Amino acid sequence: MHKNRRKLSLCLPSKPAGLGSLHIGGVSPYTNDVSKNLASTPLVIDQTTGGYFIDVMSIEIAGNVVPLGKKRRGNAMICTLAPYTVLQGSIYKALVSEFVREAKMLRVANVKPFNACFSSKGMGVSAAVPVIDLVVKGGAKWRINRWNLLVKVKRDVVCLGFLDGGVTMKTTEMVIGGFQMEDHLVELDLEASKFSFSSSLLLKNTSCGQNRIV
Repeated sequence: MHKNRRKLSLCLPSKPAGLGSLHIGGVSPYTNDVSKNLASTPLVIDQTTGGYFIDVMSIEIAGNVVPLGKKRRGNAMICTLAPYTVLQGSIYKALVSEFVREAKMLRVANVKPFNACFSSKGMGVSAAVPVIDLVVKGGAKWRINRWNLLVKVKRDVVCLGFLDGGVTMKTTEMVIGGFQMEDHLVELDLEASKFSFSSSLLLKNTSCGQNRIV
């Protein structure tokens, strides 16, 4: 009897009507350039909770490094149940400060639960929205572009889609949430203890909401 490899491939859609995809097994359903060019980093599995973690070594905004804490092993949890990425309080404040400094956008009043909101009036594709890179163990960079950074909260207002976890996050410095994973192909290989991820599929004029990734 053939035994499937303990591997999970996930593609979360950014649009509510999009179906996305979930595949369990050894052979990837994606046979195109996307799945052949995934970046990888070691996957850490918590044997007590069953949670999935990776090591984020640093965060960069437009090339500038945001300081992290002690960088514990498995300091970043992968959690699709979290709507947005949550950061330890001190890291969150440093990230928001650097993002606001680099963003060439008009800041407006905050809209809860977010603490960095901007006017989107006249914001086109050329707007100067800085990218955020999660530099993972092994040196690969998980690049987060504007589509996975800015949340539209009301007419003409967008907010940076990260949340402040305060001081209650003792052992985990960040929880990478669903919004930041939308339109990225991610693979969790439990046997090889490897986490793989693509760049934003929107850069390739496709998305997780389409019937197939081309």
